[in-house]
Amino acid sequence: MKGDFSRDTFDKAKHFSRVLMQQGRVQLDADWNEQTAILLHYLQSLAADLIGPHGGVGDSFEIKTLEGSNDFKITKGHYYVDGILCENEGTTVNGDFQYFSQPNYPLDTNKDKLTEGKWLVYLDVWERHLTHAEVESPDDSVISIREVALGGPDTATRAQIVWQAKLKLLNATDNSDFKNEYLTFLDALGEEKKPGTGSLRVRAKKTEDSKDPCLTAPESRYRGPENQLYRVEIHKHGSAGTATFKWSRENGSVIFPIRTLDGNDAILEYLGRDKRLGLQKDDWVEIVDDHIVLRGDAGQLARVDDIDIIELRVTLKPSAGANLPDYQKNDARHPLLRRWDRWERKEAEMPIKEGTTDNDWIELEDGIRIQFEPGGTYCTGDYWLIPARTATGDVEWPGPADKPAALPPHGVIHHYAPLAIISIENGNVTVTKLRRTLNQIWS
Repeated sequence: MKGDFSRDTFDKAKHFSRVLMQQGRVQLDADWNEQTAILLHYLQSLAADLIGPHGGVGDSFEIKTLEGSNDFKITKGHYYVDGILCENEGTTVNGDFQYFSQPNYPLDTNKDKLTEGKWLVYLDVWERHLTHAEVESPDDSVISIREVALGGPDTATRAQIVWQAKLKLLNATDNSDFKNEYLTFLDALGEEKKPGTGSLRVRAKKTEDSKDPCLTAPESRYRGPENQLYRVEIHKHGSAGTATFKWSRENGSVIFPIRTLDGNDAILEYLGRDKRLGLQKDDWVEIVDDHIVLRGDAGQLARVDDIDIIELRVTLKPSAGANLPDYQKNDARHPLLRRWDRWERKEAEMPIKEGTTDNDWIELEDGIRIQFEPGGTYCTGDYWLIPARTATGDVEWPGPADKPAALPPHGVIHHYAPLAIISIENGNVTVTKLRRTLNQIWS
């Protein structure tokens, strides 16, 4: 979640049941968020233990084909995937959503269509983090999550459950029915599963001793002047050599809503609260909107070439031969610029280099170094969070300093469930239901 957080302290392996506030103590965002995570983990685990990996009531989320169409219906109702409640309220027109009119999955009717073959229809469920800039509508038709009485500042952010009905063309020789073998279904998804299998190690580089008592202790290794929550995120998917990553010392939370983007000139809502959280010439930004995020794509990266603080205009310099997207005023896709921190080499992203030796560490800044474990695959959006603290002069990462643990991505965690198999042969369409109802589960 790309928010202005201090750190993420929830660990289900610790089996904490609740967080208890004490009188006269400092309040931290991490404690509040951990309490929410503890309760959410309990409720979702309870639902998953009772229901299993997936299941629903009646005909909710049933797949029904439409005669003479490459579209199909997804009936309204409730369905649980790994204990997560997916709600399909349907539409006011015909009662059910159709594949191409899903609320959280923008599709191209020319590309994402059914053709001859055997198609697996499945649910992809994940949690999306939303700030006020990604919730408020340009025409004020949606109530803001900001309190207007405060005069503009934001407070808490939100997390939203996103469900998406997706298609995967099966191999002609694949005769699996996926009815009883859930692991077979997961295997069938293959590399479409997220997050990827890559792992990351993190440590802070040792520095030379210093006799200045005003500086961080000589034995410390993180040399940053402030506490930070670093974010390492995969930009381009793939394996080592083709996949790339980007990083932010602010957990990717520095964003600037776009009013308009015409050519290379963007008019923004604001330029940030101060220099640390603002934009400067040569900064790298990612251009994203709702459609890009919901499709799981990487936004286009561009460099800040010029800034007009009076007009709130930022002139961007795209990559060679690239054209930036066009956004007009009141665009409902919530376009924004997300700032990523840059290397001394002025690069926005870096190819992933895997390894296990001292020569394979990649330095970010202020002594923080990362290393990717060999043999991983990486999906766009996979991320790791790295708390760095001035009090210890180090990063908070499992394992000894000389041999830190290799951890899988912290997110985004995706959950999957099969809904149906649609077979199209010589114009004939058949549907095999893969849904599980609560009556079947508990009978």
